[in-house]
Amino acid sequence: MVGGGVLIGSIIGLIAGFYGGKTEEFNMWLTDLFLAFPALILAMVIEATFGHGYIYAMIAMIVVWWPSYARLFRAEAIRIKNMKYIDAAMLSGLSKINIIRKHMIKPALNTILPYATLDLGNVILFYSMLSFLGLGQQPPYPEWGSMVALGLEYFPKWWWYSLMPGLVILIIAAASALVGDGLRDLLGGEEKWV
Repeated sequence: MVGGGVLIGSIIGLIAGFYGGKTEEFNMWLTDLFLAFPALILAMVIEATFGHGYIYAMIAMIVVWWPSYARLFRAEAIRIKNMKYIDAAMLSGLSKINIIRKHMIKPALNTILPYATLDLGNVILFYSMLSFLGLGQQPPYPEWGSMVALGLEYFPKWWWYSLMPGLVILIIAAASALVGDGLRDLLGGEEKWV
């Protein structure tokens, strides 16, 4: 889900940031259109429209997630576009698509990848929230959010039915944040990509 959001957001954001003008206006208008709706309500509407299941939940979450990555990639593209090595690439005669592909994606990913791994925890929490509400994967298939919801029926007496899946969700979300921090340290500065 994060990968789909990064892929769509990178295409829209890099093109908007690099080309500017009417292209940027249209791409950011489209992004703002999706950002105008609350994420949970938009995901619920998409999944209720197409049906329940893991595939439709993934589609709904990609639709919800790509606009934030488009904004991030646009900001990175604007920052990178003003660097001297981009001017040198333009003067050497490289096409704009080749400049984006060869000289802008990797430095932009240096900033975006730690955010994406941190965002993986948010995706897990969001999907668990959808399955807690009865959307997402349907029984008899196990899903952490639906396990928490089913465990609430037995909460006073058998409290661990809800606590254990909730604890797993918490541990996985925290672990993804630590992986994101470690990835940022591993990738180092932008000079590794230039």
